[in-house]
Amino acid sequence: MRKHKHLDFEINLIPCIDLLSTCICFLLLTAVWLHVGAMNVKQAVGGQPAEETAKKPLVWVNMGATGELTLDVQETGRVPVKLRKIKITGRDGKPNHADLATTVQELRGLEPSLATALIQPTGVSAYEDIIEIMDTFKKEGLIDLGVAPL
Repeated sequence: MRKHKHLDFEINLIPCIDLLSTCICFLLLTAVWLHVGAMNVKQAVGGQPAEETAKKPLVWVNMGATGELTLDVQETGRVPVKLRKIKITGRDGKPNHADLATTVQELRGLEPSLATALIQPTGVSAYEDIIEIMDTFKKEGLIDLGVAPL
């Protein structure tokens, strides 16, 4: 004789509901954190054809491994040739921000429409050095900043 299993049973849904409510809370919290950590970026150079691109003066900044910076001023007619390629030596393995600020002030005095700086770091460049260089440029009036990929 076979015993029939009792098919009338109860499922406890309380733990499932608790788990889903916890997951929803984490989802809402991470959505807020992602919104706070977002940064509005735009493509500064290269989004349009070359013939449509207006020639604006810009500065390429090549970062060296020991903190030296090489500034290469392009697309300008007001800056003398001897000042278009400037090398700023580093101090204690870090970029010299005081010399960079005075150099940028001098370049902005010669070329007031200079507003773009493109930073080209090396593989060993620290992020904090890149950010400090960008802060220095912002303080001196160069507002269109970019970092070239490695």
